[in-house]
Amino acid sequence: VQDEVDRLRADLIGANQTATEWETKASELSTQLESVKQEMGGQLEDIAGENKQLLAEMESTKSELKRQLEERKAIANDFESKLSHITDEKKSLAAELERTKDHVSHLQREYDVMAEKFTKSEQCKQKSDAAVNDLANQVNILTSHLENAKTTITGLKESLSQKQAYVDRFETTELKLRGEIHLLNEVRRKLHNRVMQLSGNIRVFVRVRPLIPLELEQKFPQHCASTSLVRRPSSSSSATRPSSRGSLCDSLDNSASTFEPISYPELLDVSAASLRKKHGSFQDITKQAIDVAEPPKDRGGLKNRNKTWRYYFDRVFGPSHTQEDVWTASEPLIQSAVDGFPVCMFAYGQTGSGKTHTMIGDKENPGLIPRAVDKLFNSKRDLEMNPGLRVSIKVELLEIYNEEVRDLLDSRSGPDGQLIKLKVNSDDTVGNILVSTDNKDEVSEILELAQKRRCVKATKSNSQSSRSHLLFTIHFEVDSDTESSRRKGCLRIVDLAGSERLEKSGSTGVLAKEAKHINSSLLALKEVISKLQAKEKHIPYRNSKLTYLLRDNLGGDSKTLAIVCCSPHVNHYHESSNSIRFAYDASKVELKNDRVFSA
Repeated sequence: VQDEVDRLRADLIGANQTATEWETKASELSTQLESVKQEMGGQLEDIAGENKQLLAEMESTKSELKRQLEERKAIANDFESKLSHITDEKKSLAAELERTKDHVSHLQREYDVMAEKFTKSEQCKQKSDAAVNDLANQVNILTSHLENAKTTITGLKESLSQKQAYVDRFETTELKLRGEIHLLNEVRRKLHNRVMQLSGNIRVFVRVRPLIPLELEQKFPQHCASTSLVRRPSSSSSATRPSSRGSLCDSLDNSASTFEPISYPELLDVSAASLRKKHGSFQDITKQAIDVAEPPKDRGGLKNRNKTWRYYFDRVFGPSHTQEDVWTASEPLIQSAVDGFPVCMFAYGQTGSGKTHTMIGDKENPGLIPRAVDKLFNSKRDLEMNPGLRVSIKVELLEIYNEEVRDLLDSRSGPDGQLIKLKVNSDDTVGNILVSTDNKDEVSEILELAQKRRCVKATKSNSQSSRSHLLFTIHFEVDSDTESSRRKGCLRIVDLAGSERLEKSGSTGVLAKEAKHINSSLLALKEVISKLQAKEKHIPYRNSKLTYLLRDNLGGDSKTLAIVCCSPHVNHYHESSNSIRFAYDASKVELKNDRVFSA
């Protein structure tokens, strides 16, 4: 095709050259014609005719040539179009060829990879064949083991069937034992309650705290200023008595400095028989004894009488006893609260005698309240392990300050806040907050918050003197799906404010007013105890908010523990002696006839 195009182009060029030559010849002929016309003049007409003929022929030839040229051009254009189409096809084929080459190259690479894989597969096949042989051997072994296992399973099924029958019998026995445990627990509750009643519904402990370092440095009498050591005046016997008051004080100082007014005799003390004749109670071998001796006294030169009283209480704790000892003796009453009975514990004594330490304590030596909380939540956990039993624990904290009942759980309460007064209806308060708790940490936080809100001030007798009575109550309720009744226990622990003498505590103003209310409420408590001991019909519970709130705990079927705290220092003899006498009166109270037991 390209050769044909080139040939056509050569012909076209030759035709153009021929046309050019004819034009040149025509121009020469025109020139010659003019020359001949001029020379030949006459022959012009003939020559003109010939010239016209020649021109006509030349035009015809030229037209023919132009026609041929146009045809050649059309042919050339057609060939160029075909050439362009062929060129595009060539490019397309070249691109397709490149793609084919790339595909062939890709296929070649894939072939190489497949060949390599095939080689590896052959190697794996060899290994697989070996593994198949090993697996076949293992299958044979496992088949043998399977047969053995089937035999074992058959034996296990028989054993399981036997054990299932045993489990069924065990479940039947378990249900029977659960029922027996429930009945035995009820018997235990009743027996425990009867033991508590036989022990006395009001139980009395006496605790004597250790001397503090400041007290160890003090001597008695202090410069003979105590009223109990002032010599009585006498005009008739002055010659036979010491000549000077100073010498008498010196003679008493050496013996009084080491004098201990409180001692703890053994059970079979040989001096017990002689002490029965004095002002104490009769010996009771089921109880523990405490001796209270009157300190040396100025009797105007007469011989000192060394008067001593012996008292018997449920438990006596000396300075060497720990918080754990007090808790061990008190724990059975906490069990009574778990069993659904009302229980009350209160600490009584002068300010600074260790009541708050006994009841609350600190982190290293927790008192009765935190230990009781631990036991109640442990009992809750043990009870809830039984199906169908649910235990709820609720806490309330009250404070009696200046004969006003305040709620320490109210956020507005406290020394820096608003006084939240509560009304007392019967033996309960109206409108106070009752908090449900799920763990003992929540109760600890509540106690810490209450301690911050409680009224505590400093006096000469105690740097942290409680100016109010604290009533901490835990309600322990047990619900059962199998029983319609709900078991409700209540534990009330009371930290009483300490009695104080204004001349010793140095209280004035607001402190004196607080001391007056504290002493008044404690006096009302003493009076109630005295009336209960005398078994009078009318008991003056309404004389104080404290006794009014404790009415059910001091009378009826409540289990009550009075912990009387004392100071062993000789300067506090009168306060300690009064506290122990209060304990003696309380120990003689019979809240219920021993022959009538509650279930």
